[in-house]
Amino acid sequence: LSYLGRFNYNYNDKYLLSLAFRRDGSSRFGSDTKWGDFPSVSVGWVVSDEEFMKNMKDIRLLKLRASFGKVGNNNIGDYTYLASLDTDNYVFGGQVVPGRSLNGIGNSQLTWETTTSYNLGLDLDLFRGRVSFTYDYYWKKTDGLLYGIDIPIQSGFNNITSNIGEFNFWGHEFSLITRNLTGEFKWDTNLNISFDRNKVIKLGTNDAPIGGYNLFWDDNRTAVGYPIGLFYGYINTGVYMTQEEFETQPHGATSMIGTARFADISGPDGIPDGIIDSHDRTFIGDPNPDFIYGITNSFSYKDFDLSVVMAGTVGNDIANDHYQSSENFDGVFNIRKGYADRWRSPENPGSGYYPRTRSGTTADYRNFTDRQIFKGTYLAVKNITLGYNIEVPKKLFIEKVRVNFSAQNLFIFTKYPGMNPEVGMSGLNGLNQGRDFTSYPISKIYTIGLNVTF
Repeated sequence: LSYLGRFNYNYNDKYLLSLAFRRDGSSRFGSDTKWGDFPSVSVGWVVSDEEFMKNMKDIRLLKLRASFGKVGNNNIGDYTYLASLDTDNYVFGGQVVPGRSLNGIGNSQLTWETTTSYNLGLDLDLFRGRVSFTYDYYWKKTDGLLYGIDIPIQSGFNNITSNIGEFNFWGHEFSLITRNLTGEFKWDTNLNISFDRNKVIKLGTNDAPIGGYNLFWDDNRTAVGYPIGLFYGYINTGVYMTQEEFETQPHGATSMIGTARFADISGPDGIPDGIIDSHDRTFIGDPNPDFIYGITNSFSYKDFDLSVVMAGTVGNDIANDHYQSSENFDGVFNIRKGYADRWRSPENPGSGYYPRTRSGTTADYRNFTDRQIFKGTYLAVKNITLGYNIEVPKKLFIEKVRVNFSAQNLFIFTKYPGMNPEVGMSGLNGLNQGRDFTSYPISKIYTIGLNVTF
């Protein structure tokens, strides 16, 4: 159930004001928390219409914008706030009889996840439309994130949905459109680029970090004071090549000469302790890109037209989870040919990259480490379309005929060694970013089209 009110004010197309208020109720929350109030306001000033701008002929439009708003999210299952029952069997009177058992813990305090946003923007049109520029700065705070948090196994359950935290998001977005050539041969360019950042402010009641999958598999870790979903693991420093090296370097309980070696980052007291264990895991990569961008170039000459669409990211890391199987010497997997150059003995130490394969020692090498973190920067040619408009005699009752040929995903330029740098973990939540678990390579698609308009 929702109530909505809106007020718009426009003075001479120069001063703009919009007010809105929305009150939403959701049956996915308890009776005391089902309602959420979401106001918004936006203002605009067309500076180019002011008298002091009249002599600036090259500026066709200059507009300043600002807005504030709040929105809500109730994207959880129905009746999550209630404890649920399921059928079960019990022994009663020496017989098995049907009954009911608790199969989920409710949370009567569940309420709306809210996002409060502020935005400042500028629209600029120069040289009679030859150059158009748009800039936006945004800042958002998401409070009361709806998420299933892990709970002690003594409860008999795995997790409970709760409003767990507070996150800040901010960034800069730019858009530039230029009409480079306007004669018989036309060329337009559309460029957009976005710099996005985020930071975790609060998590639950004790600010304990959460993993992307669950409490026990937190290779993507979300922690207070850091961006969302950073890669969390060990720093691999090679192999214990000699007995002397093993004895003088920090090592773990199952380590020996020839096994994988890791950096001693910390210990129970927060300082390196000469022992390799879970305290030595640290942040080893960031799946969040420095910026993302897209470029479209459009050309036309007489009846021909050509468009080239490109997009990419810069600065993000990717975890190549294929290594979990391709370097698993204990399993039944095909493994990398580099394993042939593994450590075998002090006399035959190999490349120093792959450890020995003695039973009981190989599991350490399958730990999540920085050796499977790669830069995911890429530039993809997403689409190239070439078209031709055919002139036809009017007596055929055909207005226009157009033929075109397009190619999708024609090229991708990247140093990432996996098959596809445009990766995620399909079907999982947003806390798992940049995971490449044997993703499919990008398919090239070629299309020939014919459009006839009567």
